[in-house]
Amino acid sequence: MDMPDLTGWTLVFDLDGTLIDSAPDLHAALNYCLTRAGYGEVAFELISGMIGQGAKAMIRKALAHQNAEAGPGVVEGLWSDFLKYYRNNICVFSRVYDGAEIVLDAIREAGGICAVCTNKTQSLSEAAIGGLNLSDYFKAIVGADAVPEKKPDGDHILRTIDAAGGDAKRAIMIGDSQTDEKAARNAGLPFIFVSFGYGPQPDDLSGPAGICRAYSDLPDLISALCA
Repeated sequence: MDMPDLTGWTLVFDLDGTLIDSAPDLHAALNYCLTRAGYGEVAFELISGMIGQGAKAMIRKALAHQNAEAGPGVVEGLWSDFLKYYRNNICVFSRVYDGAEIVLDAIREAGGICAVCTNKTQSLSEAAIGGLNLSDYFKAIVGADAVPEKKPDGDHILRTIDAAGGDAKRAIMIGDSQTDEKAARNAGLPFIFVSFGYGPQPDDLSGPAGICRAYSDLPDLISALCA
């Protein structure tokens, strides 16, 4: 796979919906905590629209879909059950997106640095990445609870780049949602939108941006942004 010289460049990836398809395991954990508390299940086709801002936000969206109360005490209780289940079943059905490892290999061989910036918690991010044998690709993994403010705050990305030993002036953010796009803009980074993830699609893809419809598209998009 052709890749430009990426020495000094940092490629920052979102996790869920960008590197891995984790929706099936998140769906199972969500329905576990909901039914355990007496709520109804959420249909699988709805789960993608609930992912991207962390587990608590996903739980709130699931409760709102059922017109149920989403007070702090309710969400905290459901979140506790969600975490217990998800930790023990984090990589049962989750998978790495087709072609992702080929691209990660190519980036590494071209001298680039890879990092993960995710709104998943730190421990769950590390568990998912480790469970799918991706750990060796990343110089840094920075979850939502490892920073003062998570995405769309651009500082989350900047702290990830710093943790990876990179330079924000030579970095690109890759993600599947408006949250990732806004975080990239706030951090002053170019952005590549992964269209096969969970979304929603960013409102603005003008400026230094690109659309990746499959991992085979990524080398050309990276080349254009690095030029």
